[in-house]
Amino acid sequence: MRETVTSRTIPNRGLALLLLLTMAVSIGGSYMIVNQTVYVTGMFSATNTNGTVTFTQEGVLSIRLNDALTTFGNITSTAPGDCKVNTEGGAPANCTAELTTDYMQLENDGNVVAAVLVNSTKDKNQTFSLGSTGTQQFRGASPVEEPGSCASGLASTYTLLPNASQDRAVLCSALRHNNTEDALTIHYQLFISPDLAPGNQTENVTFWATVA
Repeated sequence: MRETVTSRTIPNRGLALLLLLTMAVSIGGSYMIVNQTVYVTGMFSATNTNGTVTFTQEGVLSIRLNDALTTFGNITSTAPGDCKVNTEGGAPANCTAELTTDYMQLENDGNVVAAVLVNSTKDKNQTFSLGSTGTQQFRGASPVEEPGSCASGLASTYTLLPNASQDRAVLCSALRHNNTEDALTIHYQLFISPDLAPGNQTENVTFWATVA
């Protein structure tokens, strides 16, 4: 009869030896697995790389009048010649009038350099006359706080203000758009004929902008 081998038939020393061999095989296998070289594929090998941010700023052409009203008040002719008045506080000639510094102020509130033109444009509800020999003039000036606002072509001396049927006159050929230099003051000078009938005279003055 074959003898069945049990723990009883194996000496204790033999059991201990088998246990140590089993542990050695287990630890050795674990050591081999842990120390295998791990290969990871598909990774970028450079240490830095660049991306790009881009946008396009659109140009905006826009002008506005921060002060759009000029009034000369009451004027009375006192001599045969034309009455001369302006918005720079100069003493009137050949008339009595209120001394006025009531000029307009125009601003380039877009983001492109603008060429600014000007003319007078009466609407159907307005009557405006300076008499048979009267004329009106305008000129531009950079404000004291923004001396470089007009880069070129400033109408700095009094120039005839054309009406709607005439070519527009240039106020400034290149009005800058920087916040610290984007404004102009507009002065007016009137020559009023003594034959002008009494009454109120009102007209529109229109400013036109194009990209310089």
